[in-house]
Amino acid sequence: MNEITVFTAKRVHTMSDSAPTATAVAVRDGIILEAGTLESLAPWLEAHPHRIDTRFADKIMMPGFIDPHLHPFIGAVLLPTAFVTAFEWKVPGQDVPATRGHAEYLEAVRAAVARDDGSKPIFVTWGYHQIWHGDVTREELNDISADRAILVWHRSFHEIILNDAAIDRLGIDRQMMQDHPQINAETGRFSETGAMVAIDGLKPILFSPDWFGAGLFRLHEVLHAGGHTTVADMAWGMFDYEM
Repeated sequence: MNEITVFTAKRVHTMSDSAPTATAVAVRDGIILEAGTLESLAPWLEAHPHRIDTRFADKIMMPGFIDPHLHPFIGAVLLPTAFVTAFEWKVPGQDVPATRGHAEYLEAVRAAVARDDGSKPIFVTWGYHQIWHGDVTREELNDISADRAILVWHRSFHEIILNDAAIDRLGIDRQMMQDHPQINAETGRFSETGAMVAIDGLKPILFSPDWFGAGLFRLHEVLHAGGHTTVADMAWGMFDYEM
């Protein structure tokens, strides 16, 4: 059993009605033993090896946030993509300016494709929404690149727009596109069950270590930057339970 570390702080919000504030927290092996003052913690400290850590002495501490419905699975898929969004995003490793307007959106995607190193088999951008960006079509994505596979992922995560190179890269049957009620073959828009058709071809790409693994690592940074210590995903396995 390791020694106890006591973190001192200007104030600790315990979220406990019986003792709402403290100025010291005793921790051992990642478990909080007690919150109080150095004086109230004396029985622990007199009986066990310990050290006092004053790095937070002038800070206010509180428990980490718990979010049981964050969809970290989706976050790990989306964080490696190129963000082009209607609102500014500031996450670790990625500061994204707001992009609004149809022409502005297409130009931002064109610039992102030009910057892309081509190491991934398909270029994916997230953050599109027709309210701010207008109706983006397969032909407009073809105009950005006829050779590079481009996938536009809707802000809601429920819709996808593909150019022809992406349709071919994912092996999507063109006749099926014509027949599917939630695929618009002309515009390249795949929604709901139609989007799952596209995702089926994407799975080997999305769930590779250099995509999903890298996304989980970045998600870890984002969660900690936001003060979250525990998250859960109500849709775990939503793409493929076995995978």
